[in-house]
Amino acid sequence: MLPYIGPVLFGVASLLGLFNRKISYLMLSLSSVVFAATQFAYGNYLSYYSVIAAIVWVFAGVYSLSYGERYGKWLASLMSLTVLGMSIILVGDNYLVLIAGWEIMSVPSYAIVALNKSQKSPAFTFMTFSEFSTVLIIAGSISSFVASKDSSFSFIHLTTFAPLLLISFGSLIKMGMSPFMISEWLPIAHGNAPANASAVFSATMTLMGVFLITKMIFLTSDSPALLYIGILLLIIGSISILFASIYAYVSENMKMLGGFSTIENQAAILSAFGLYLVTSNSTLREFVLATIIIFSLSHAVSKTGLFLSIGSTRGEYFGEARAPEDRWMRLGTLLSTLSLSGLFPAIGGLAVWMLLESFFMQAYLGGYIGILAIIVGSIVAISEGMVTGSMMKILSFSALFRAKKGHASRVETVTVFSVGLTILIFFVISIKLIPSAFLGGIPSVLVFKGFTIESRFNIADFGLVSPDYVIALITAFSLASYAVFRKPRTRTAEVWNSGRSLSSEYTSFAYANNIRLMLRRILRTRMGNGNQPISIIDVFWFAMNSIGRGYRWMCKNATQKFMNSSLAWYMIYMIVAFMVVIIMAVVIY
Repeated sequence: MLPYIGPVLFGVASLLGLFNRKISYLMLSLSSVVFAATQFAYGNYLSYYSVIAAIVWVFAGVYSLSYGERYGKWLASLMSLTVLGMSIILVGDNYLVLIAGWEIMSVPSYAIVALNKSQKSPAFTFMTFSEFSTVLIIAGSISSFVASKDSSFSFIHLTTFAPLLLISFGSLIKMGMSPFMISEWLPIAHGNAPANASAVFSATMTLMGVFLITKMIFLTSDSPALLYIGILLLIIGSISILFASIYAYVSENMKMLGGFSTIENQAAILSAFGLYLVTSNSTLREFVLATIIIFSLSHAVSKTGLFLSIGSTRGEYFGEARAPEDRWMRLGTLLSTLSLSGLFPAIGGLAVWMLLESFFMQAYLGGYIGILAIIVGSIVAISEGMVTGSMMKILSFSALFRAKKGHASRVETVTVFSVGLTILIFFVISIKLIPSAFLGGIPSVLVFKGFTIESRFNIADFGLVSPDYVIALITAFSLASYAVFRKPRTRTAEVWNSGRSLSSEYTSFAYANNIRLMLRRILRTRMGNGNQPISIIDVFWFAMNSIGRGYRWMCKNATQKFMNSSLAWYMIYMIVAFMVVIIMAVVIY
């Protein structure tokens, strides 16, 4: 019964929300601590996801003590219900419990989006894709049942790859990957929820997809088919990370920018899964597995900080953002954006370094997989550069340039700063999070044993980094620079609006307009409510709509001009359709 204590407490928190929101949020945070303590098992990778999720829920619950008061009485209960569903997914020991948890997670999330937005489409879009995801997971569960003949639907070892493939695609929808990214469903849904719920969605709902893929990989035996699944994940991951980083850069809605950033992070993790499946080197596999855990941790915590800091601006678009003039909140926002940019000294910097090292190690091993690895690794590196630009956009146009007089709520300030501090602490103690097989040192240059993370696929090191020394050097040089130069002087320069008409103010739209101009045949913008230059209509979504309209026009004309009251043409149509189906069945077989 010990694993189910956490879910029971989350259920209690949901009931308490009907009577008192603050007590419900407090209960959510305390229950998360209990959940992490009862789930953690050292060396068990799957248990690490429970701890990562619990960290997010603790911060979201505390932040909501202040932020959640602005929303209706249902938000507290619905948030706890969503968390309850996720906790069931994490502790469940069979497919039936998994499907129940998946639905318990999705339905309250739909209600949160629907109740807090006057527009109906974001909630329906969210629910449509959620149910599509559930259908694939049910199909994967049935496939596992057929293959194993186990009537208990337990998670048992599988000799077929079909459940892995089906459940992975169900998870990919939840993670917002291509081709499901073309509808922008994840950024739309996350962008239309309250900030505390957006943090839970972006940080932990997507984490459930990562958890499921990890679990299914562990359950599936090695087979040649896994190589092709790995290549497929590499292709999907590289396409998603590239386009998500571009869309994040040009987005004018801050929460949708956060949603695209989530897709970019999830795509990076998906690429790591692909590399795990295609590589035949056992040491590299172990390193990639550690990379996936570190990346999941950095994404979850950093994305929580990002959404909570956006919530404190009390706006959705950059034009509306007015962040409190509070240095501690700025520091927390800086550390969250730094981590999502993949920069040191944040845990996100370590995650990106480990991911790139993994790809370039596989490239060093050669072969066509090596060529694929260096292509994907290069795309990841380019995308991380684009992501750095988008994170600096959020930092500049919300926390720095748009600051308003006065302090934020003390609870919100403490929470955002604490998340930033946690990101820093995880970087400092990261040597404790990495398997000992990848730890070393260089005593000859005073880098002591155990303080260096070493990437390798054989006995020799491929690359290395010493987190504690990195942070010590950055601190020392920063203090020295301040001692010599003091506070930097600022000067006013003439505004350059990147191809837009000149004005006295440098806007976030002008900041990203250079990319819009360079990719104008791929990216299109439209005006949203309040004359806001917002959403991106990507070329894939535009093409899909065009194909659909063209197909409808063709069918309408064919039925009216040829098949209308003509038995001969109808028979020809039936014969051709029958032949096409037979040919396709033979080819697929």
